Amino acid sequence: MKKFTTLLLILIILTGVVSAAFTDADKITEDFTDAVEYMSEQQIITGFPDGSFKPKDTLTRAQAAKIICTMLEGADKVESISASASFADVPAEHWASKFIGYCADKGIVSGVGNNKFNPNGQLTGAAFGKMLLVAHGHDAEKDKLVGENWVINVQRALRTENANYKVAASEDPMKREQACQMAYNFVMNKVINSAEGYKEETIGFTSSNVKLLGKAQMTSDGVRCNYPCDGVEFTVDCKGTLQFTYNAKASAGVVMFVDGKDYLPRANVGTGAGTSTACRFILPGEHTIRIQQDTEINTSGLYLTLTGFKAECKSAAIKPTKANDLYIEFIGDSITAGCCVSGEPGSLYHSGSQSYAFFTAQKLNADYALIAKGSQGFREEKWQKGVSVDEMFLYQNPWVNKTDKAVRARTPDIFVMAMGQNDTEETPDTPYHDRMSAFVKLVRQTLGPKTKIVLIYGMMTSKHTGTVEQVCEELGGAASGYYVFRMPTLNNGAGSSATATKHPSGADNQISSDALVEFLKTNVLK
Repeated sequence: MKKFTTLLLILIILTGVVSAAFTDADKITEDFTDAVEYMSEQQIITGFPDGSFKPKDTLTRAQAAKIICTMLEGADKVESISASASFADVPAEHWASKFIGYCADKGIVSGVGNNKFNPNGQLTGAAFGKMLLVAHGHDAEKDKLVGENWVINVQRALRTENANYKVAASEDPMKREQACQMAYNFVMNKVINSAEGYKEETIGFTSSNVKLLGKAQMTSDGVRCNYPCDGVEFTVDCKGTLQFTYNAKASAGVVMFVDGKDYLPRANVGTGAGTSTACRFILPGEHTIRIQQDTEINTSGLYLTLTGFKAECKSAAIKPTKANDLYIEFIGDSITAGCCVSGEPGSLYHSGSQSYAFFTAQKLNADYALIAKGSQGFREEKWQKGVSVDEMFLYQNPWVNKTDKAVRARTPDIFVMAMGQNDTEETPDTPYHDRMSAFVKLVRQTLGPKTKIVLIYGMMTSKHTGTVEQVCEELGGAASGYYVFRMPTLNNGAGSSATATKHPSGADNQISSDALVEFLKTNVLK
């Protein structure tokens, strides 16, 4: 690791950053948001006079020179630099003259020939990567960052610096948002590596060191995840790259949250045992870590087991987070399981952390369980492989073991039921009425009189509307702890096939969760 410029460390603020209010902030690619926020907050890279950031514009050679100067000198000193460019096409009055002169004097940049610099010229990812490397201690000649194969050598050096995360040092023009990410990676890696007293630890999960999420089950092999959003939560003093170890009987998606922020894209793991990286650049200190299965893989004995956590830690000790005051169970079909649209026509994205149920629990600061499976309804159809709704509700995971009754660590305060959207509409709707009524009574018998039961509909269709309301009324309504709520019908995305019912997008689920949260606060939690 090369010697790091001390002045760069001065720029680092270890607390959260405030996003610059760029007029085109919605155009910034989600993966680069943190980097743009940080770099703009530190004034290492700024926007334009009209308030925009222009994230997709190509980084110019002049802009790159200013970024390098600001990283090395600090935003409060960079404007007082007295250097001046000596290139024919960079007059003294040019806005970037002193930045270009500063970088040229230090050998960070050179001209393009004929005593010209081409300040408005496009910069490639490899060229910007080389600038960053030379600015922070690499010797261009010794490290072969010039001459034959210089691009490959830059790419190798950036990997050593861990600066190629999310963005490549390619020979394509570099966009401004990509430049933010590469510079951010460089800065954060240096700061993280400067922290002392940490060493790599692999920590197994036990019943005493983690809080189980949802219907996750502690076994001798680790934490078995039975439904979407099952997993573990704990606190630990750690830094840098965070990983988890697992053993899977099917491919699955896993997402890690650090201090409440999810690090997407999720880690997609294959079958068998392995270790997967969830996120990088975690600043040193105590963090709340949540690792959860994001997909639905609980059919025919398939499941994921989380076996441990791997990172540089102060010690090999982790401790469970405290239980939240409110606990909610959600039961339902593909929407409750988190099937929403990925953006590709005709496809569905199974993501428990994008479901309305997950968003609702987050906004209410509640513990939760998602007892949910695609196509679930009251009718026992072929796709259910002989597993009925009561087994789904009463058993830990009936697709793995039909004799293992669920042991709830606590009784839910609220039970939200979104069932029947996949059931055939019948006129008169007597079979559906009887099945729903019987199931709601089973929930009441199992959970007891204190749990509030909320029947919701409208996420995909509004069929059975009258029946849902009728069942609620027959059971005594709000006076007896039963409620009905119509969710916003937001199905803007694609179905799983040309004829399939559309599913909500992640944004739709956010809107639906807002509506449900308001209903619960006003009517159920009062």
